[in-house]
Amino acid sequence: MKQWLWAVVGAVALAGCASSGKNGVKDAVVQVKEDKVARVKTVEFAPQLIDCGRTAQCPTLGVHWSSEAPNRAILLVGTWGGKAKVEAVEFNVRPHAPLRVRSKASVASALPGVTAFAVPMDTLERVALGKGAWVRVTTDGGVLEENMYTGERSSPAADAFKRFVYEAYKGTDKEISTGLSGIFGDKPYEPNYAK
Repeated sequence: MKQWLWAVVGAVALAGCASSGKNGVKDAVVQVKEDKVARVKTVEFAPQLIDCGRTAQCPTLGVHWSSEAPNRAILLVGTWGGKAKVEAVEFNVRPHAPLRVRSKASVASALPGVTAFAVPMDTLERVALGKGAWVRVTTDGGVLEENMYTGERSSPAADAFKRFVYEAYKGTDKEISTGLSGIFGDKPYEPNYAK
């Protein structure tokens, strides 16, 4: 199972971004797979950039979730170019207190320069649905702080997080309680990048 998980995550990373969005920016790919026989749903996306663009030390965030463990996910954190080793992550999301992530996943990421962390879905829900978020990534080379989204701007990672949470909660009570019911409908994924 664990080898299968990382093979899928690797394939998502290789696929990266599938189509061109507005202004030539690539759209984040949130992949949903359902095994109707085993009744297992997986939702994931490869690490996407934060609002800082393609600078050498821009953090990247990705996630893998399975309905087999519905209350937790694997957060994939790296940097553009994959040179820095990520040690910890902290999300600062309005109106919540800082959300610290330090627990490494039981299986290391197969992606170069990407660290896998075990994280509760509640944390990812708050990150995705807050009023504004910035992230602090502690690496072996220092601390990186960047915006994920504000009231005016949104990053590929932030857009992917929103769609990720929607797809994970779709068809459950959480879809209704979080206010996600019908937010995307059957529309294809279209990120909301700042112009």
